[in-house]
Amino acid sequence: MRTTIKAALNARAARRIAAVAAMAVLAGCASPVLTQAGLLTRYDHLTPSEATATKSRIFIDKAAMARVRTVRIIPTTFPAAVTGPGVTEQERRVVANAADRALCYELSLRYDVVSSGPADLTVRSTITRASLTNVPASGVAVGASAAITIAAQVGVGFADTIGKVPVPRLPIGLGDLTVEAEALDAHRQQRAAMVWAGGANSFTNQARFSAVGDIYDLAGDFGQDFGSYLATGQDPFESELTLPTFERIRVTALGEMPRDPDCQAFGRAPGIDGIIGDSVGLPPDWTDKGPTAGR
Repeated sequence: MRTTIKAALNARAARRIAAVAAMAVLAGCASPVLTQAGLLTRYDHLTPSEATATKSRIFIDKAAMARVRTVRIIPTTFPAAVTGPGVTEQERRVVANAADRALCYELSLRYDVVSSGPADLTVRSTITRASLTNVPASGVAVGASAAITIAAQVGVGFADTIGKVPVPRLPIGLGDLTVEAEALDAHRQQRAAMVWAGGANSFTNQARFSAVGDIYDLAGDFGQDFGSYLATGQDPFESELTLPTFERIRVTALGEMPRDPDCQAFGRAPGIDGIIGDSVGLPPDWTDKGPTAGR
């Protein structure tokens, strides 16, 4: 359990910090692509903001957001046309729900998330681009990591002192994701918006035997970034990294009850099963049950 909690503590922070070192050594990062699909009510006041492996254009009306008390989340749309026939409906549902679950948690830190009745703010998101993971290339890292682990158990060579170590993935076939999202008030006026594009990297994104493995991780990153932006009004790409609280670990990593009952519509995080599944490269839809309505 101690190892599990430590992994949960470091996952998000390590992903961004290690990406800096990764790119300094090797261009092992998928290139995020900002698109403009015309799905938002307006784009004219968006301003650019970038992080190591993320690009975005953002806007927020802080004065209007200060008056918000209740928020409704419309489930993220992930059209089949974005990926083509190679991705199943269940896989798209799990990816889209990963964004919603992370978004709901962040919003619940400040607002009352509601699923019925009037709301001060309605949040909607659409995945507009998704480059899938190269499964054979990803599988090399899974296999190598597993081999080192097995070797460590029987005391073979250097692995005896290394144990379970992350093995960098081949810097090819890494996934990337682009999402357009906005928050509208009761009069359908845009009060916040984000066009978000993120790319997986060879060092910190979990290798899985799944074409949607990378975009599943990235969807959660988007949900956290947009939710944090709406809840704090601060650019999530410029804010200082901090250690997560146990409350955050409890909900977002260990899969326990969300703090807002309405967030249960998006299911619980995979928890221990998900962490174990990730370590052996299982597809995310094997351990993540997705939204409660889709089960």
